[in-house]
Amino acid sequence: MSRLLKPFCIDEPGELVELISGAVFDILDGGVLLDGAIGNEEFGYFDLVGVNGYGEGVFFFINFSGCEAEYLRLLKCMRWYRENRYVLQKLYAGRAALSPVPLVFVVAPFYSDSMRKVLLDIREGRITLMKYVAFLCSDEKKSLFLEKVQAPSPCAGKADPIRVSETPPSRPAPDWSKARPPERIEDLRKLRSEIQTDITNISDEELFDLLK
Repeated sequence: MSRLLKPFCIDEPGELVELISGAVFDILDGGVLLDGAIGNEEFGYFDLVGVNGYGEGVFFFINFSGCEAEYLRLLKCMRWYRENRYVLQKLYAGRAALSPVPLVFVVAPFYSDSMRKVLLDIREGRITLMKYVAFLCSDEKKSLFLEKVQAPSPCAGKADPIRVSETPPSRPAPDWSKARPPERIEDLRKLRSEIQTDITNISDEELFDLLK
């Protein structure tokens, strides 16, 4: 007998980020999660960073509410990426290759027809749109269904949805209690000691440029 699924509302952006982070392997066809919330206060933050099966860096932009005004942050994020790609490539050296035009997955609860066309036509990034729906199972476990949103075409088929469960992955999951960093990092020595990768090849000046 199939389980009963009830729609439910996700109350916090961090909860949505956590569910999506557990689905990176399926979304990217074998990809892995590298990082979360990278960017700065002025231009905003990409919510997740992953790498696909081809070794290419992938950036996730999550529009929690679906508000169209939020996509201004997406444009700012892509501008920030272009201006800081050299430093980012050093940061993810040996783990992900970053092309001049970023590979971006946008996740939102819905898209109007006009906004879908606008997003898919942005030339500054290679954008894939994904729509999410949250469900509560009969055992009170939360599930997320993600589906790719295609450009309108009479011959286009419907993509298979991806189901994400709140059950934690086998590896320790990062703490996504906050969708974005609450403040800037001013102490570079602290940053160098806390970051989960070797950044000895990045100078203090380059780190300041990345975080300012």
